[in-house]
Amino acid sequence: MTASGSERRARTGGIPPTLAIGLGLLLLVTVFALAAPLFGNPYEQDLIHGLSPTALPLGIGSPDYPLGSDTLGRAQLPRLAYGARVSLIVALVSSATSILVGATIGIIAGYRGGWAEQVLMRFTDMGLSLPTTLAALVIAALLPGGILRVLVIITALFWAYPARLIYGEVLRLRHRAFVEAAEAAGARSTTVMRRHLLPHLSPLMITYFPLNAVSAVLFEAGISFLGAGVNPPTPSWGNMISDGESAIVYAPHLLIEPAICILLTTMAFVLIGEGLKARNPDLARVSWLAV
Repeated sequence: MTASGSERRARTGGIPPTLAIGLGLLLLVTVFALAAPLFGNPYEQDLIHGLSPTALPLGIGSPDYPLGSDTLGRAQLPRLAYGARVSLIVALVSSATSILVGATIGIIAGYRGGWAEQVLMRFTDMGLSLPTTLAALVIAALLPGGILRVLVIITALFWAYPARLIYGEVLRLRHRAFVEAAEAAGARSTTVMRRHLLPHLSPLMITYFPLNAVSAVLFEAGISFLGAGVNPPTPSWGNMISDGESAIVYAPHLLIEPAICILLTTMAFVLIGEGLKARNPDLARVSWLAV
């Protein structure tokens, strides 16, 4: 039987095209974010074009404003670059924390069983059933504004799916020979979970990480658009879209530019996740569509 291309690449160690393209896009966004100070001050206002009641935002290609200005006369280029920093921090940190919390709960519930499994999985079911947008608005009302609030919100709302995913995988591994051999040798349960189960779960967690980052980027943009995420004047792609919505008729670039940035960033993470899946066909059940 002829092996598929993904299986051949997994055996030979080749890099799938989707992974290479995704990493390239992510590198591009990362360089753009790191270079943000080179583009200028994102808070500096043009008093002529920003504060005059009759002035309109500058368009793309204007002198000193290659990507135009917003309704307050602030340059779009540095604001988009600093917004990239916010999105990358949220994507990487909140994905790591939510997966860490979810993996801890899933491993304990799957391996311990009994009352621990019942309590933790019912708690996970509650987390999965929460209306995320409404819950985010409630949590946002209880916390001070800023990027830390966004990280707390996403971690609090995004841990349940990886917990359920890891739990199912632990149930599959629970009675494997290597686990029973470790138990027969007298290994403590924490040792079994840390040294024997966790290494087998790491490919699943690594593959899920970029797919979770997609949801984090989109969710941050959504709650910032609603005013529950990163507060102005700190630039965020979400609050930039919110500002641009009112100017869509006469300055559509204010909405289109951050939307393109979000699209490129999420596409990068999706391609990375799908590329990692292609390297390990056993993880085909993990999909960004299920996030």
